Amino acid sequence: MIKAIFFDLDGTLIKSMDDHFYSWNYILNKYQNISIDKNFFFLTEGTKLQVLVKKFFINKNIKCTSEEIEQLIFLKDQYYKSNFKVRFYPKVKNLIKFLLKKNILLYIVTSGSKRRVFRTLPKNFINLFENIITGDDCKKGKPFPDQYLTALKLSKIDRKNCLVLENAPLGIISAKKAKIKTIAITNTLASKYLYKADKIIKSIEELKKII
Repeated sequence: MIKAIFFDLDGTLIKSMDDHFYSWNYILNKYQNISIDKNFFFLTEGTKLQVLVKKFFINKNIKCTSEEIEQLIFLKDQYYKSNFKVRFYPKVKNLIKFLLKKNILLYIVTSGSKRRVFRTLPKNFINLFENIITGDDCKKGKPFPDQYLTALKLSKIDRKNCLVLENAPLGIISAKKAKIKTIAITNTLASKYLYKADKIIKSIEELKKII
């Protein structure tokens, strides 16, 4: 019996991956003359932001400092907030209401910064979740299991009664390392990239049949 569900955020609940890609590409181009590959970005989604930005530099054989990375993350978050609005995938809000009526505890587990998540998500949506674990809450991000282990600890629910919904390979690996049943959704990537999940769905509505 499912008693808690841990949702990834970007690309899973909200239609934001293209927006994040454009935001990062704009900021990196403007301040470091770096362009990033969209497919690489989507496949590495879930990486802790500091590690992700460092990868952008490494791929271009450019050195960077921790201070530069933090500044770029700040600038990217500001650009994203100023230029894009939160767009939920179809049926997300209906599903959340359905799950709450079944007394299932809901959590968000995201690599996004706490600043960005809490400044962009509507408060009435945030309040539907027991807790939101961001990339700032753990030293290691996805694909390490730390964030999902944190969610488990906070929920106080046995992992056999928990479920993860993810849209990207690193998030799936993270959840599986935490030994939680993982469902992948094909919102941003084709099913061939999501094969490590226990099950793959095309619409978030399909969760109703699984629970």
